[in-house]
Amino acid sequence: MIRPRRLDDVTVQVLVLSAILLVLVVATGLANANFFRPVTLRGVVRDTAILGLLALGQAVVILSGGIDLSVGSVLGFAGVVGLLLANRVEGISLWAIAAALVLLGVVIGLAHGLLICLLDLQPFLVTLCSLLVFRGFSRALTGDRIVSFDPESHPALAAIGQGSWLGLPIPAYVLLAVLAVLGFFLQFTVPGRYLFALGANAEAARFSGVPVKRLRVASYVLCSVVTVLAALLEAGSIGSVTPSTAGSTYEMYAITAAVLGGCSLRGGKGSVIGVIIGAAVLRVLRSSVIFLDISTYWTLAVTGLVLLAAVVTDALVRRRRPS
Repeated sequence: MIRPRRLDDVTVQVLVLSAILLVLVVATGLANANFFRPVTLRGVVRDTAILGLLALGQAVVILSGGIDLSVGSVLGFAGVVGLLLANRVEGISLWAIAAALVLLGVVIGLAHGLLICLLDLQPFLVTLCSLLVFRGFSRALTGDRIVSFDPESHPALAAIGQGSWLGLPIPAYVLLAVLAVLGFFLQFTVPGRYLFALGANAEAARFSGVPVKRLRVASYVLCSVVTVLAALLEAGSIGSVTPSTAGSTYEMYAITAAVLGGCSLRGGKGSVIGVIIGAAVLRVLRSSVIFLDISTYWTLAVTGLVLLAAVVTDALVRRRRPS
């Protein structure tokens, strides 16, 4: 007799999370019909796409057994740099701004990866320092003043953040493109599969000939590059960047979305689709707080409790798993 194939832990978690997302959307919409207005749904999708990009970058690092606490500050810093370029370099195109920010992301990711791998420093400490450094850079570059841009002078920048095509916000298409590339890389390439092996057991991966240090550096580069893309979209969406607060606490939301989506904080397992669903759950939760007329003071508390629940669940699943 052929036994049905048992679903793995990550798949089960993604399915449960999808059900929770559906319940949240329906319950919020039934409680307040304004949630289903097209303008509201477009805003939810746009914000989910930006958070989803951050969470995908964070997931790549977590898969390899690391963590990046600097993504919120890097997002704010990249947003500041992007808008300063738009305002001070006459005639600069969106593609030139994007290329400059991608280069910035590569440099930041390389710095993180090399410090962690060559000096054997803890990822937590390196990226915590970066969180402070890039927040300080953002404030110093601008004199702690809000930076904005003129949509008429830079219509392409405004369009990628605020525009839509076929009813979907442009950031959603960027997210889908990044999701497709990362999904293919992780599932169908040798380096991608090596990342899972690295996170599961770094020593075993090293003895098996896996280029551990190069892969770890690459994971931080990927994370920073995806983060600066999210920064460009957010700057275009809002139309301005506040140096002192832009991206604040985003690292916690990105980590929470990744863990909700099936990424173990110990590394070695995860699902890119699950990460996006996790980001959507967090974004819809924030809307639910508003549309159900609950004090917004509870938003961070709810996020923290959701992250704690995800971590506890992961620990219990690992404890029950046969060795």
